[in-house]
Amino acid sequence: MRNGLLILAIAAGGALGASSRHVLSGLLHSEVGLSDHVSIMLVNGLGCFLIGLVFMLLEGLFLHHRPSRLRHAGLAVGLRARGWWPEADPTAPVVETFAGDRLARLLSGLLVTGFLGGMTTFSLFSLLVLQLAGSDQWMALLLNVTGTLLLGWAGVHSGLRLGRSIILLMRRPVITEGDRTCRP
Repeated sequence: MRNGLLILAIAAGGALGASSRHVLSGLLHSEVGLSDHVSIMLVNGLGCFLIGLVFMLLEGLFLHHRPSRLRHAGLAVGLRARGWWPEADPTAPVVETFAGDRLARLLSGLLVTGFLGGMTTFSLFSLLVLQLAGSDQWMALLLNVTGTLLLGWAGVHSGLRLGRSIILLMRRPVITEGDRTCRP
């Protein structure tokens, strides 16, 4: 039954993510006047930022006492130096890593695999690239491919950095001075 709840969380998140992609790209196209491929590119960029942010928050909030999958990344240095993450294999699968904490596993399924997996889509990106190539729109094709890759990379990196900053702020040590407690 535990896997059944996780499957439901992933399904619910996927439905909400795919619906969000449709609504956001539609608004960017109809209200802002952007082309379909630029609208999808921007939604994918937003999804990449959000996946970086959510991933770092889940790592920092639920897994600070377990091995981090980010230990070799520069973003984890400040957190690892404070003793929050032991050294270990950073390539463990998401579901296996979160298996020890049911809430983290459900949140990861709902938000990372479901919602953000449904919101961002490589298949739609690939279809749009094929359509642009078939209609000889080479500049739009180049903009779409490079823009999607750069926005995706920058979005994940920025989301991870923001998540790291939030974790650092939340985990600042508490200093007790006489009768008062404060965070430096």
